[in-house]
Amino acid sequence: MGTAQPCSKWEKLIELAEKEGNKEKVLEFKEKLVECIVYTAQELIARGRSVDLDYAEELLKYGEDVGKRLGIGELDFHVNLLRNRISEKRERRRPKEVESKQ
Repeated sequence: MGTAQPCSKWEKLIELAEKEGNKEKVLEFKEKLVECIVYTAQELIARGRSVDLDYAEELLKYGEDVGKRLGIGELDFHVNLLRNRISEKRERRRPKEVESKQ
């Protein structure tokens, strides 16, 4: 899977709205960007496969970077919560992985 392609369209729309001076659209597109990153990451975490968790981490890294660049503090909050969920999933899986290797 590519890094954050489904959500990067919102970033482009934000930049376009900023150039046009349309503050209402900027806000709307920032909300859509946050929703895209958060809901996509939640879906990947729910699947729980290693590849999905890896992609969720990539998506959250993108979210962290774009959040800082565009000044979306709310995104940082969600990124931290979702990273904790990924860690919890991986911790629960570890004992199973150790048992299967023995």
